[in-house]
Amino acid sequence: MKKLLISGLVAAAVSLPIAAQADTFTYIDYGFGSIDPDNSNPNNDDYTSLSGAFETSGGPFVAFESTEYGGTDVMAVGAGVFTPAGSQSTLYGALQFVKVDFGRTDETGFRVTLGIRSTLTDRVELEGKVKYDDVFSDTDTSFAATLRYYATRNFSIAANYDTAEIAGNNQNAMFASLRLSF
Repeated sequence: MKKLLISGLVAAAVSLPIAAQADTFTYIDYGFGSIDPDNSNPNNDDYTSLSGAFETSGGPFVAFESTEYGGTDVMAVGAGVFTPAGSQSTLYGALQFVKVDFGRTDETGFRVTLGIRSTLTDRVELEGKVKYDDVFSDTDTSFAATLRYYATRNFSIAANYDTAEIAGNNQNAMFASLRLSF
C-alpha cells in the first residue's frame, strides 16, 4: 500500500503543470557525450561541457562556456541579449571571446551566436542556434540543436547535437545535458 501511495504522489508531482522556461537566461548546464571526430583518433571521442548564463538587471546576459571536444579545449566568455518572439519563443544573440587549445596550438578569436528557444509543450523546449567563429585565421559556421525536457520547473534534461569546425577538423557531438535554471 505504501508503494502505491508513494507512486501516486510521485506521479501527481510529475504531472503538475509546469512551464518550460524558454525565457530565462540564468542557468548552469553540464553536458556529456561523444563526438565523431574528423581526425579518426578513437581515443579522442569524449565530449564534455560546462556552460551557463546569468541575466543582468538591465536586460542583457553574461554567458560562459568550457567545452572539450576530445583533445581540444574551447573556452568562451561574453555577453548577449534576448527578446520574446511571440508567446512561446525567445530570440537571442551573443558575442563571446573564444580561446581554443588544439594540441600544442593556442589561438584566440571571437564567436557570434544567434538562436531561438521555443516552448513546444509545458515540459518540452526546442532550441536551435547558429555559431559563427573567427579563430585560427578561419571563419567557421556551426549549428546546434537541443530538445529539452523539464522534469521540474528549474531542472531539465536534454538531447543535443552540435557541430563545430576547429582548425579544419569537423567535430560532430551528440550528448546529453543537465540544466539547472534559476
